[in-house]
Amino acid sequence: MASTGFILEFYLEAPPDIVIGLLSESELITDWSKAEAIVEKRVGGKVVLFDGWIEGKLLMISKSKLAYTWKPSNWPEEIPASTVDFTLEAQGNGTRIVLEHTHFPNLKEMEDHQSGWSDQFFDLIKKYLE
Repeated sequence: MASTGFILEFYLEAPPDIVIGLLSESELITDWSKAEAIVEKRVGGKVVLFDGWIEGKLLMISKSKLAYTWKPSNWPEEIPASTVDFTLEAQGNGTRIVLEHTHFPNLKEMEDHQSGWSDQFFDLIKKYLE
């Protein structure tokens, strides 16, 4: 199996301390995604997003970094989870987010997720912040 991945950049009109909450606080994620979310904010803690469509484990959290494993429920059990890393940097009145998503099982999953980060994740956060 080939390991595939990508790096994307996003900008949100909110300071990094707010953005890290939008990415890691269960209640805030539920608010902006309109779907149940659970994030246990400790290394090894459970990450469940989008009503259970995504499951993972928290790998790291700080004021400017967040990382967790990411496995959609429709991936076969034998397929290992991918990895999501967020790096936040204050920029003007907002935050620049560098997202690195790696270890996809195939090119199709990588391509599907690449567009999904905009359409199904950051666009929803931007609307929530308006």
